Amino acid sequence: MFDLTDKTILVAGGAGYLGSQLCEAILLHNGNVSIADIDEEKLDTLKNSLIKKFPNRNIFSTTLDIKEEKSILECINKTQQHFKNINGLVNATYGSTGKTLEELSSEEFNKANEINLTGSFILSRNTIAKMNDGGSVVMFASMYGIVSPKPNLYPDGINPNPVEYGAGKAGLIQLTKYLASHYGNKNVRVNAIAPGPFPDLEKNDNYNQEFLSNLKNSTMLKRIGESKEISGPIIFLLSNASSYITGHVLKVDGGWTAW
Repeated sequence: MFDLTDKTILVAGGAGYLGSQLCEAILLHNGNVSIADIDEEKLDTLKNSLIKKFPNRNIFSTTLDIKEEKSILECINKTQQHFKNINGLVNATYGSTGKTLEELSSEEFNKANEINLTGSFILSRNTIAKMNDGGSVVMFASMYGIVSPKPNLYPDGINPNPVEYGAGKAGLIQLTKYLASHYGNKNVRVNAIAPGPFPDLEKNDNYNQEFLSNLKNSTMLKRIGESKEISGPIIFLLSNASSYITGHVLKVDGGWTAW
């Protein structure tokens, strides 16, 4: 039911913390993967690692700067030329400054949302145009596209989740619904996931322990998410198991937004 055999999935931001886990999950479910990322070093490392684990699978990689329309189109065209068809897209890119509301400039706000909104629009529209037999698009939204950050969760010295990120992800949810409506008659489904707290503890083991405790206690399950827990819901949305689901935002947040 969750089989991706003969399906080619383009993963934008595929070499990131959650994206890399997803690329492996796609291969585990018999799909083909095109890994796209701006970080060439991470891209090469991930591709080589996956080739060792899946030596007989079709794994492709290409650079992608989602702020640049030319780079987006080149990424899509290279994927199409390599696989001849694209059946799925996962957009795991994001833009964020980490600055406070008072520090943030209008230029920085706009640059972040060239990624969150403009780049996502160009990427999805042009990838869908290559879907010859219908397909599935999954956007990475966020719990902060649904709710605002609570200031009391952030100890002194840690900025609340920045406004340009939340505003961009909220816009991405509306983009998801609009695209789902527009492309439904092409048999293209467009959904979003809204992850909750998924801090990369392997990358940064210096997280403020009070902050981590606050994150855990703000979920109904009293823990943060593990990277593998984001892959299952996305595989579901990419597969035929979700063939009658579109325009939906699937919250993967341990109950954070349900309080």
